[in-house]
Order: sequence, then C-alpha cells, then structure tokens
Amino acid sequence: MPLKFEKNTDAFLAVLALVVGADQAGSLEERDFLFQKVKGIPAFGNPSSADFSKLLGKVTDAVYSQVPQSDGAFTAAGIDALLAEVKQTLSADLRKTLVQTATELGGSDGDDASETELLDKIRRALG
Repeated sequence: MPLKFEKNTDAFLAVLALVVGADQAGSLEERDFLFQKVKGIPAFGNPSSADFSKLLGKVTDAVYSQVPQSDGAFTAAGIDALLAEVKQTLSADLRKTLVQTATELGGSDGDDASETELLDKIRRALG
C-alpha cells in the first residue's frame, strides 16, 4: 500500500527519512541537521523542537512500516512509489527545496555510496 500524505511537510520529511536510512545508520550529524536546518524551513511553520520531533517520528514510522524493504533496505520499487507520491503532493518550489535539503542532509555525515545512489534517484524523480 503506497504512502499517502496528509500534509506537504509529511511528504518532505518522508524523503529525508529515506536519506537518513539509506546507509542504515542515522547519525548525530543528520539529527542535528534535521533540527537545525529542516525545522526552520518556512513550510514547517517553525515548530517547537518537541512538536518537530513528534512529526519526524510519525513520518519516519510511516515510511518504515509502509515502504517495502528487503534485507533491511528499502526496495527500488518502494522508493519509486514514495517519490511519485511526493512529486504529486509538493509544489515545484517545495520539490526544489527538498532536493537541495536532501543533498545537504546526505553530505552532513560524509558521503556514502548508498546515499549517493538514493540522492541521484531523488534528483531524477523530483528535480
């Protein structure tokens, strides 16, 4: 069952959850990036850290429970379906912001081959 997004912020965070999980190891640098950079993006309305944490947790749980995985990694078809839904949900401007933000998030803890491959897919799907 493909993810459906109630809000554009949910769609935005779903893609970032994929990026964090791409190397199968969330890092402190990624967490700090999310709370310092992403929380301040105007679409989020500058929530408190507690509210942002709750939203991020809800979206991450949805991604991990609804996007198909194989051997602990998201499947290509699952990622494609999520990105297609995100493209329908977000405006062109917000997609551009998302691609830039996802790229910065991917580099926040160093480059990893799986993250680089996912970021290329995100750019193709949403750019």
